[in-house]
Amino acid sequence: MIQYKKFTKAQAREFIKNMDELPEAAFEDVLAQWSEFAVIGFDESYNNLRKKVIETYREYKDAGGYEIDIRIGLCLYEELSVKNGFTNVLANDDDIWRYLSCKVFPDITYLRYPPSKTDKNEGHRLNTKRFYSHTRRIWLKTLWWYIHLSWQGTKISTYKIIKDYGTDTISDFIERPGKGYRLDLYRALMREYSKVPMKSSNLFNRIQKQNLVNCRSVEPALTEGAEDGYAKRLIEQSID
Repeated sequence: MIQYKKFTKAQAREFIKNMDELPEAAFEDVLAQWSEFAVIGFDESYNNLRKKVIETYREYKDAGGYEIDIRIGLCLYEELSVKNGFTNVLANDDDIWRYLSCKVFPDITYLRYPPSKTDKNEGHRLNTKRFYSHTRRIWLKTLWWYIHLSWQGTKISTYKIIKDYGTDTISDFIERPGKGYRLDLYRALMREYSKVPMKSSNLFNRIQKQNLVNCRSVEPALTEGAEDGYAKRLIEQSID
């Protein structure tokens, strides 16, 4: 059983600071280790999780960013589950994800999201948003929640409905919660959106925005056809 550890925002900030202050040669050594997926210093109860996630990353790293994202997300969701004592309370705790990002998976977090232009301008060597600083941008957290909100009962069924989307869909989906996530609605929405032949970031954005407007005055579960019927009508409304 994983013994879930926490890493506060202050601790994560210090981790980033320490990386920024390393001599160039020392930082290059760290990157060389990360390129070989050599990470030490995390709680050993995470060993099995790390093994499975790294195996997944190795298998799909050449397939492109979004494919890596959903494959890692599916692996995380399978392992960070009730069977391993993982709950929605833990999933909502950024300190849990900061520990995973900074201590358990700094290598693949860096490889997937190198420092942004803003990070570099501020003297950072790591992508601060993706490691720790923005609650809806912490990479591993966004992947787990993306799969949770898209879940269709099995890994295969879930993969089938999200495989044709893109990285923008993850951020659009996670960053527009409104007054919280309606789980059944979001899963119905992803199921219906998978049937749309001409998908685009603009269309998905319109759907999300229209949903926020609708939900101010309508409870989807109480409409005709419940969440499935509402999701179908919402998409038709957004396409028109």
